[in-house]
Amino acid sequence: MQEYYNNGSAESISLEQVYNYFWTIPNIDIYAVTVPDRMHHLDLGQFRYQIEYTKELLGKSLEDKINRRIAIIPRHPGLKIFAKEVQSIARLTASEFRDLMKVMVFVVDNLLNKDLSEVYVRWNRMYLMSRFERFTESDLKNFQIAINEWADLFITLFWDCSSGMKMPKLHSWIYHIVDAIRDFGVINGAILRATNEFCDRPWFSNIAVAMNNEELS
Repeated sequence: MQEYYNNGSAESISLEQVYNYFWTIPNIDIYAVTVPDRMHHLDLGQFRYQIEYTKELLGKSLEDKINRRIAIIPRHPGLKIFAKEVQSIARLTASEFRDLMKVMVFVVDNLLNKDLSEVYVRWNRMYLMSRFERFTESDLKNFQIAINEWADLFITLFWDCSSGMKMPKLHSWIYHIVDAIRDFGVINGAILRATNEFCDRPWFSNIAVAMNNEELS
């Protein structure tokens, strides 16, 4: 990461060209200290951006068509019905974003081009893999491939919607999440953890984060 900063190309890996204070601290890897949890990193993070960028890319008229398509989805057990359309992305819960994941690939079908549907197909493939309860080394390699395939299309499709994709969560997901799983285990509800060199095991911060139980499922 520091190498990209030094040669002025941080934006190429989805980062701002800003000096990182942690580089002044020897023997510390900020990506090992802060391990993302799936709910905040994906459900309320990357997928929310994907929805927002989709709406921006399509414009008002096609956004209205998205809302109409979502509103007429028939009832089905375990699937939330957005009877009043998706009017405020900011108010959706993680559980509601997960419900949108189940239908968005069909909602955007034939609205712009095949890449728009494909980015949601690749998202779902990657997201399902992120929920594995254990990973073999082969699984991790396939997971990284799925991440790269989604990210490549996401960046290409939404570049003009995102101020150059300067998104730390995106950078962390592409370049560091597989190593984090390899070092610390599956992505779960942990918000912050690091390695205690004295006992050689992960320790967790005592920061309490209030979460809706439904969102943690």
